[in-house]
Amino acid sequence: MKDHDQRALNIDMAKFNQVFFEECGEHLAEMEQILMSLADVEPDDEQLNAIFRAAHSIKGGAGMFGFHDMTIVTHVLETLLDKLRTHEMPFSSAMIDLFLEAGDVIAMQLSGYRDGAEVRQEAVDLIRAKLEHMIEGEGAPPAPLEMTRVESSAVSGLSADHRYELLFTPDPDLFQRGVRLENLMAELEELGSLSVQAQVSDPGDLNAFDPTLCLTTWRFVLETTASETEIREIFEFVADEEQLQVRDIPLDSRAAGPDAAETQPESFDQVKNENPAAAPAAVAPATAQPTGRRTSDTNEMAPSAFGRRAGETEASIRVGVTKVDQLINQVGELVITQLMLAQTAASLDPVLYEDLHRSLLQLEHNTRDLQQSVMSIRLVPISIVFSRFPRMVRELATKLGKQAELKTIGETTELDKGLIEKITDPLTHLVRNCMDHALEPPEVRIAAGKKPVGTIILRASQIGGRIVITVIDDGAGLNREKILNRAMEHGIPASDSMTDEEVWPLIFAPGFSTADAVTDISGRGVGMDVVLSNVQSMNGRVTISSESGKGTQITISLPLTLAILDGLSVAVGDDKFIIPLNSIVESLQPTIGSLKTVNGKKMVQVRDDYIPIIPLFELFNLRAQVTEAEKGVLVLIDAEGEKAALMVDALLDEHQVVIKSIETNYRKVEGTAGATILGDGRVALILDVASLLQMHKKSM
Repeated sequence: MKDHDQRALNIDMAKFNQVFFEECGEHLAEMEQILMSLADVEPDDEQLNAIFRAAHSIKGGAGMFGFHDMTIVTHVLETLLDKLRTHEMPFSSAMIDLFLEAGDVIAMQLSGYRDGAEVRQEAVDLIRAKLEHMIEGEGAPPAPLEMTRVESSAVSGLSADHRYELLFTPDPDLFQRGVRLENLMAELEELGSLSVQAQVSDPGDLNAFDPTLCLTTWRFVLETTASETEIREIFEFVADEEQLQVRDIPLDSRAAGPDAAETQPESFDQVKNENPAAAPAAVAPATAQPTGRRTSDTNEMAPSAFGRRAGETEASIRVGVTKVDQLINQVGELVITQLMLAQTAASLDPVLYEDLHRSLLQLEHNTRDLQQSVMSIRLVPISIVFSRFPRMVRELATKLGKQAELKTIGETTELDKGLIEKITDPLTHLVRNCMDHALEPPEVRIAAGKKPVGTIILRASQIGGRIVITVIDDGAGLNREKILNRAMEHGIPASDSMTDEEVWPLIFAPGFSTADAVTDISGRGVGMDVVLSNVQSMNGRVTISSESGKGTQITISLPLTLAILDGLSVAVGDDKFIIPLNSIVESLQPTIGSLKTVNGKKMVQVRDDYIPIIPLFELFNLRAQVTEAEKGVLVLIDAEGEKAALMVDALLDEHQVVIKSIETNYRKVEGTAGATILGDGRVALILDVASLLQMHKKSM
C-alpha cells in the first residue's frame, strides 16, 4: 500500500476511534445513572439489562478497535451482570459500589487512550479481583491477583468440544466502515486454537486498484469449547447471516491437521457458487498462531455507529462541534444578508416589484426556519450535567457522615452545548459546598427539629431568553456575622449596616472562606470565586438568598443561546440598540398623569404597578432627541421578575439579529450582551436588561 493510502486509513481510524470514545463515555454515564437511581434497592430486569448492554457494548467496541486491556474489566463485569440477570446469584447492595468502582476504572482506561492520561494497572487488577471474588461468592477468599487470570484450555488441560470451519465473505466496504479484521481474529483466538486462510479476488487493473476495499474471502478453522451461537455473535455487527457460513467438523478429523477440513467438498466451492463475485484468484495462507488464551465464555461484538451494516437506517449521526459552529455562523451571515436585501427592497414600489417582495418574504420565512433548525442542533438537555451529581452526593455523604437526598427538577431544559460544558464546574463547586458547609450532620438536624436527611435540589427552567439554574439546600443557611467578620479579616470593605443582599455576595471574593478547617473537599476559598468568574464569562449572573436555619438558594442565570435572537430595534439620538423580544412586556407612550416621583425616583404607573424609568441616554451618556419622559417611548422589560421601563426616542422595527462578540472586536460595554450588524450595515448594541437594572441601581 502506498504511503498516502496508509496515512488516509490512519486518519479514518482516528475518526472511528473518536466515535468509540464518545459512545463509551455515554455508556459509562448511563451505567452510573442507573446505579445511582437504585439507592441500594435491587434493580429490576430492565435496569439490569440496560447495565449489561452498556458493559457489553463497551467490551465489544474496545475489542473491535484494538483496546484489548479495556475488555479485561468489562468481561468480568459482564459475567457478574449476566449471573444477576439469569438469577444465578442474588443481588446485594455492595454490588452498586463495586459496579461504580468498575466504571471508574474503565473511564480511567478510556481517558488513557483518548487523552493520554495515566492508567494505574494496580487499580485494574484490583477491581478485576473484586469482581471475580463477588462471582465466586462473598464467602470465598479473594484469590491472589497474579492467579486471577482464567487459564486457557491448553494450560488447564481442558480439550476442545468442537472444530468449526468458518467461511466469511465480507462486503467490499468492510474496511471503510472501520472494521479491523485483526481484532475480529483476536476475539476468535480468545475462544481457542485458530488458523486462518485468505483467498483474494482478482483485483483487475492495479492502476485503478482501491486499497480501502476488501476483496478477500476468509476461512477460519477454530478448535474451541464455545458454541456456534457464541461464534456467530462475534460477527453479529460485521456480517450478514448469508456472509458467514459455519460448519461443525468432526473432532476425529483433527489428526489430519488444521487444514484437513479442506477435503470437505462444500468448503470454498460452496462460497464460489453462492458468491460468484468473490471467486478467489489465489490462496494466501495467513495462519494465526494460536495463543490458547481464553478469557471469555461469551464474546459478543457491540453495536456502534462505526460497525453498522450498510443500508441500515441510522437513528442519528455524530457531527463535530466545529462543523456545527461553522454552520451556525454561516446561517448568521445569511440572516444578515436577508436583512440587507429586505431593507433595500423596502425603498422599491411594492406594486411594480410585487414578485420581488413576495420572494423576499418567502426568503425571510425560510431563513427563520433554517435558523431555528440549526440552533436546535446545539441545544442539549441539562440532564447531561445533573446526572453526574447523585453519585457525588452519595459519596460525600458517606465521607462526611451525613445523610442527603438529591432532587432534580427540569432535567429536560435545553441549553447550548457550549454552556453545558462550562456550567459543570460551577455546579460541582456549589453541590460540594452544600454537602460540606450547608447540610448539618443528622444529630444536629434532629436537635433543630429537622429530618436527619438533608435535601439538595437542582432545578433548571427557561425564563424568557435565559436559562435559570437554582441550587437549593435546607441546611443551616449562611452565617451573616461570620461572613462579615471574615470579610473584615481579609480586608474586604464590610459593615454591620449592610443588607443581607449586600452581605451574601461577599463569599465570592477571591480566597474567601468561612470554613474552620481546610479539607480535601473545600475550605481553601477558591470554589465560590470560580463559580462567579465562570458564570460571568458566559454573560451570566449569580444571586444568593438565604435564611438562617432554613437553607440557601443560589441562582445562576445564563443566556439561552449565543448566536441569534429576535429583537426590537430602538433609537436613542443617532444610536440604535436592540432589546431582546423575550424581555419586553409592552411599550407605551406615557401621559403626564401616569408619571410619578417616589423617593426621588422617576416612576411610571402602569395599571396598579409603579415601575422605575431608566432613561437610556443618561445611562450611556448619549445625546438624545427626547429627554422628557412624557415625550418619549417607554419599553417595559422584565428581568427575571424585576420590571423597569426603558426610555427611548422611538421604536424602529423587529429584527432577527446575529449576536457578535463586542469584547473580541472592541471591549466590554457594561449593560450589553454583544452587538449585531443591521440591514444598513451599521452596528447596534444588544442590551442586557438585567445588567441595565443593576447599572441603574448603582447610578442612583
